[in-house]
Amino acid sequence: MSKLGLVLEGGGMRGVYTMGVLDYFMEHNLYTDGVIGVSAGACHACSYVSKQRGRAWRINERFLNDKRYMSMQSLIKTGDLFGADFIYNVIPNELEVFDYDTFHKSGMKLYAVCTDVESGKAVYAPCMDMKKDIAYVRASASLPLLSKIVEVNGKKLLDGGVADSIPIQYFQNLGYEKNIIVLTQAKEYRKGKNNLMPIIKRTYRKYPEFVKAMQERHIHYNRTLDEINLMEKEGSVFVIRPSQPVEIGRLEKNMHALRALYEQGYQDAANHYEALLQFINNERP
Repeated sequence: MSKLGLVLEGGGMRGVYTMGVLDYFMEHNLYTDGVIGVSAGACHACSYVSKQRGRAWRINERFLNDKRYMSMQSLIKTGDLFGADFIYNVIPNELEVFDYDTFHKSGMKLYAVCTDVESGKAVYAPCMDMKKDIAYVRASASLPLLSKIVEVNGKKLLDGGVADSIPIQYFQNLGYEKNIIVLTQAKEYRKGKNNLMPIIKRTYRKYPEFVKAMQERHIHYNRTLDEINLMEKEGSVFVIRPSQPVEIGRLEKNMHALRALYEQGYQDAANHYEALLQFINNERP
């Protein structure tokens, strides 16, 4: 029997779309054999594997305007726009408790994608013990210029989206023959050049391979989208993406706009559900 994978793109606050999709999946008891997430996608994957429907959205709703969660004050004080201790320690262990036991017993495999700043290459980190491996999730979601470099097991890591924004090829190479891909931009979207490259070059001048990866990111990203479109036509992947262009930014704080995008994700998952079941059961959608 072929393994079913789930590939989750990042996108900062656009990840609320993914929350909606995953909550619909959990509501209908749809779980895959493995999940690979990038940046925000890695964060939301955790609550999916622990089978905590609604948890990711509750965290967003409760803490979005909390300075400990995301603020310029946190950036100035700690070097992280998103408060690392609050998000990866206080929330899962005290305020919106993470179900470590269900995560461990789920049978699903979780991978978080990070970028090694010294090599500019992707690191695909298995996350088996979330009390320890949460460091990889943090690194995966650590946005350049807005986060400190995260050191894990001797590697210096940042946002996985730099090296591999949509890691479908890696998952296929791991043996996941069928994959559901959740994107956070509409089908027409293509990434442009990074306008912040002069600042990035100065900030990361000690890491030329990382700078090169940032400079070429849009090329690799758009090529991956073209490859996914071909796979989708061939029937080897099933893609759920926003049915309408996404107009919110990576750091959006407008709760009304975020709620609308969450609901769009939930509804898009509902609209695709029957075709998705056909895909999973080897039928032609």
